[in-house]
Amino acid sequence: MSIDVLEDPVEERLFYRSNNEPNFMVRSATPADDQQLMRLIAETVPSNGITLSYERAPSYINASQAQYNRPDIKLVVPVDDPDLVIGMMNLGWRYCYINGQPDLMRYVADLRMHQEYRGAKVMRLLMDYVYDEIPLDTIFQSVVLEDNKLASGILHNERKGFPLPYYYDDIRTFTVSQAQKPEQYHQFQFRVLTRDQIDHANAFMIEMKEHFNFLPNYDFNALAEGHHPYWKGMQLDDFYLMRDQNNKLVGIYGLWDQKSFKQTRVLDYSRPLKMMKPFYNAYAKFRGVLSLPKINGTFDYLMLHSPLCHPEHTDVFASLVFHAKEQTKRRGKETYCITLAQNDPRIAWMKNTTSHILKAKHYLHSFKAKPYDKLDRSRITYFDVGRI
Repeated sequence: MSIDVLEDPVEERLFYRSNNEPNFMVRSATPADDQQLMRLIAETVPSNGITLSYERAPSYINASQAQYNRPDIKLVVPVDDPDLVIGMMNLGWRYCYINGQPDLMRYVADLRMHQEYRGAKVMRLLMDYVYDEIPLDTIFQSVVLEDNKLASGILHNERKGFPLPYYYDDIRTFTVSQAQKPEQYHQFQFRVLTRDQIDHANAFMIEMKEHFNFLPNYDFNALAEGHHPYWKGMQLDDFYLMRDQNNKLVGIYGLWDQKSFKQTRVLDYSRPLKMMKPFYNAYAKFRGVLSLPKINGTFDYLMLHSPLCHPEHTDVFASLVFHAKEQTKRRGKETYCITLAQNDPRIAWMKNTTSHILKAKHYLHSFKAKPYDKLDRSRITYFDVGRI
């Protein structure tokens, strides 16, 4: 797909209607919708005995610009009240490497429906829009937590009028509280990314495309310019370059504090967790691991951005993981998060960390395309945890 699509203008109030659902229609989001979108996106999601709310405050629209190169937020509204948002879905564009070549991927996220309207054919209306308005050979990507039965039921089963789902692989998100110091740690040097090292960092990212699929086409020059929405909340000195004893660049990562625009709030705990929470938090304080916040409190952690090295270089990755934990502590945080695909060889090292693990399914979807035929599955799936 041509990347020129990223430059196309967006029509803000163009309405789409379908005979399958005459009472509702689809339109693009505008800044005037932001408050409603923040309320809708904060809908609860169950996960391992914790009821979470993934919030985007103070602006959902601005936060989505750090998730996509170009967001494409579609809303479901009543025909007789087009300002009322009762459903939403983001299927924006990501500029990434696929099979080693620059390409575009449409990523489906933030699928939300107002509870009072879930009996209506709202989802079918959105799928009619996708079918009629987007090329049928488009491949969409999605990641859904295993505990999110509602979303997985909608997206992971064959349904009339919906794109066919293609299971791709499992991914794991680790919230790391402790990391073992590897024996080879002293063999590597870590330096903060500076302007004079940007070309080296960019060249290293290009090298990584030979190993990873869906790797974003990162250009650190945009970060250095400042105020770029895709790099929201980050600066050059949030990144570290890792060199070996021969001064060869072998790794890179960044620490991303997203709390100013993206929060994970605890709305409730299961009964067993409520009973054990005081004892667990006492243990967590003693061990220096992630504690459980009060109900309505938020987790306070960092996201590991672009934790990259050659996938077979476990010694490099082990030292990267340890260094990131040390830097996280220096920033006054308990933990950081990192996402790895199940087929990433580096994931084996994570057994040497103390981590809380979230399991998710990675699917591709299309009406006409055959994703398995188009993708080199020998390449490792890559996701940045802060952009899922």
